[in-house]
Amino acid sequence: MFFRAQNLGPLRDAEVDLSKDLIVLAGPNNSGKTYLAWSVYGLHRARPGHTNVVLDRWVRQLVESPDHAIDLGELFAHGGAELLESIAADYKSKLHLCFATEGTHFAAARVSLRGGELRGTRPGITISADALDVRCKPLWPLLRVDSVGAKIRESLEWMLGLQLRDVVLFKLFPRCTLFPAERVAVNIFAKELAIKRTELVDEMVDADLDGHVDAPMDLVRRKAGRYPWPIRDSLKTANDLANLSKEQGPLAHLADEIETEVLGGNIVVSEYGEMLFSPRGMPDTRLQMHLTASIVKSLSSLVFYFRHLAEPGDFLILDEPELNLHPDNQRKITRLLAKAVNLGFKVMISTHSDWVIRELCHLVMLSKLPEGEAEKLNYDPQSALPPDKLGVYLFNDHTAVTVPVDDTGFSIKTIDDVVNQYNADDQRFYARLAE
Repeated sequence: MFFRAQNLGPLRDAEVDLSKDLIVLAGPNNSGKTYLAWSVYGLHRARPGHTNVVLDRWVRQLVESPDHAIDLGELFAHGGAELLESIAADYKSKLHLCFATEGTHFAAARVSLRGGELRGTRPGITISADALDVRCKPLWPLLRVDSVGAKIRESLEWMLGLQLRDVVLFKLFPRCTLFPAERVAVNIFAKELAIKRTELVDEMVDADLDGHVDAPMDLVRRKAGRYPWPIRDSLKTANDLANLSKEQGPLAHLADEIETEVLGGNIVVSEYGEMLFSPRGMPDTRLQMHLTASIVKSLSSLVFYFRHLAEPGDFLILDEPELNLHPDNQRKITRLLAKAVNLGFKVMISTHSDWVIRELCHLVMLSKLPEGEAEKLNYDPQSALPPDKLGVYLFNDHTAVTVPVDDTGFSIKTIDDVVNQYNADDQRFYARLAE
């Protein structure tokens, strides 16, 4: 499925292939990478509810089919373009909310979706009422009885419709998590921001009790910060750590790897929901986040995600994975993200780092080496990335162009130009010193 954005911030036109397993956005500052990444996140977050006319028609086909089953692959092949068009139109009306600004700010913006297929389906794969939800299975035969009451039939069809929509929309838009470049500030100030919001609510209540009818909204306009969806959702997670940390997920080993190979210690959550860091060899030490190194502040939320929230099939968007990382750790985190891709994640990153780019190229070449060669090069074969898994885009001059990926990886011209100029300058300095 291709996502296209036009007249979005500094972007005049950009299109990315969301079917790729690893999507790399590269380019100079202020070229639109974050706008694109955030708008993709907003698309997944705002996927249509239960009023889409195309999905309504599909539900009707399922209900009215003789065997109460439909071929989902065929259905999408013939009606997918119409569905994507309707979803894009709906999202366009909500786009400004993703960025927490007025609708007029994005009046000229355009978003569109095209192509692709439903993940995990193809013509010949059917979906039946019985398969949608075991809770409906005992009730579904009632729809085959002509004398069943109208209200019972309506209720069953409604439940069936909800489930079919969820199946289709999840296949198109898996659960998406975005780690913005502001994640360091979120990790440090989440509690303080929550307190400020609570204080604002108290002031609103007091103003209302005093009889100032318009005062509560005046207070909101004057004092309440408006957060874009990626920031808002990050803050929401950061303020619910105690509850979210009760269960450990199936990808906790990725969190272990970050802690062992990169952080040199463990991320723990206190009983009060505060994220703390325990350095290696100091098990009784618990450092508050503002006392930790910048690398811990940058990666702690990713560790928490992999330990407690991540599920295979998730879409993970990471803005500047190299943030606050030494070059060796940039290489390590790149390898870990490649492992996540091979475990079933879809990953999008935006980067300025030559170290990240070059490591990705190593992992592409790794996929072409004979079995057993990875270990000889001190690489984990689970980090290998076949070139067809990557979608790489260079953002520059208000557009994004596709960067070809071959068996040796890919090249980002704007970064290569800087590296080449640096090397040339280096040689000139040495030459002048030698005169």
